[in-house]
Formats: sequence, C-alpha cells, structure tokens
Amino acid sequence: MNKRNLPIYISAIILGIFTIFFLFKGNLEFLVYAVTLFPLMWIITKTDKIFQYPALAKWGFMTWMMTHMAGGSLSFNGTRLYDTILINFLGAPYNVLRYDQLIHAFCYVVMTLFVYSIVAYMIKPKTSRIIVIVITFLASMGVSALNEIVEFSAVAFFGSTGVGDYYNNALDLVFNGAGIIIALFLVNKRKG
Repeated sequence: MNKRNLPIYISAIILGIFTIFFLFKGNLEFLVYAVTLFPLMWIITKTDKIFQYPALAKWGFMTWMMTHMAGGSLSFNGTRLYDTILINFLGAPYNVLRYDQLIHAFCYVVMTLFVYSIVAYMIKPKTSRIIVIVITFLASMGVSALNEIVEFSAVAFFGSTGVGDYYNNALDLVFNGAGIIIALFLVNKRKG
C-alpha cells in the first residue's frame, strides 16, 4: 500500500460504508455519487505518481467525503443536514448560508488543489502565473459543472428532489467558484 494515498484509501472505506447504508435506505441520489466517486478515487491513486498531488488535497478529499456523506445521511429535527441553514444571510429562494453551500465551497478548495497539480505538471517552465491561475480556474469550473451534471442526473433519472431547484444549482456553482478562488489564492500565496 502506498502511504502517500492513505487518505484516499480511507475515503474509499468511508464511501463503501456509506454506499451500503444508502443502498439499504434506498437513497438513489447518493448511490449516483458513489458510482462517480469510486472511479475518481481510482484515478487519483493511479495518477498521483505523475502529478504529485499535495497531502493537503488528499486529506481534504477525505474530510470532504465524510462531510458530504454526513450531509446526505444525517437529519436534525426532520431537516436533512444538507438542507440546514447555518447562517441566514438571505431568505428564500437563496437560503444562504446552507450546509450544502459550505460543503460545495470546501469541495472546490480541495478539487482545485488537485487540478492545480495537473496544470502545474503540464505547463512549460516560465509560464506566466496569471496564465496558470486562469487555466486552473477554468479547468476547476469545468469539474464543477460536471459535478452539477451528476447532481442533475439524480433528479432526471431517479426523480430525486434532494439536490434542489434552479437556485440551488446556480448557488452551487457560485460556491464552487468561491472555493476555487480561495484555493487559487492559497496556492499563489504559497508559491509567491
């Protein structure tokens, strides 16, 4: 076992346990996520030697995996954790700041660290930092859009209503973008 990928192996165990839980609960929405996350973890472990993903990204992935699965499985006073409003900055239909939005931002801090490693590997030496940041931002937003397609497919194919409406989808993209910007700020500050 490659110790560098220990957090990804732990993530796979966490996902396996929650997959069984969601299978018994009949939660098709989160089973769709499991189907997409297992291959993602496999890709991360297979490409780590090439792209040298930072430990922070891999441990962040594990943390995100736990918070994501908790969001879909835990309820308090009849409200699913993902639907919980943490701080009510804006009322309906925006409902900012929900647990879901916080987890989206955190997820894309983590995902951007992975994407940055890939972009940094692929660019030529002496490439402008601005170009690297723009490419990383756009690639991360592309991953973000794929994530929203996966969420939409849960609604389209299984009639799931857990992911929300148009406002939820748009706000997910906004919070994904916020997470990407935070990650790029951190990476740029560290490299600068």
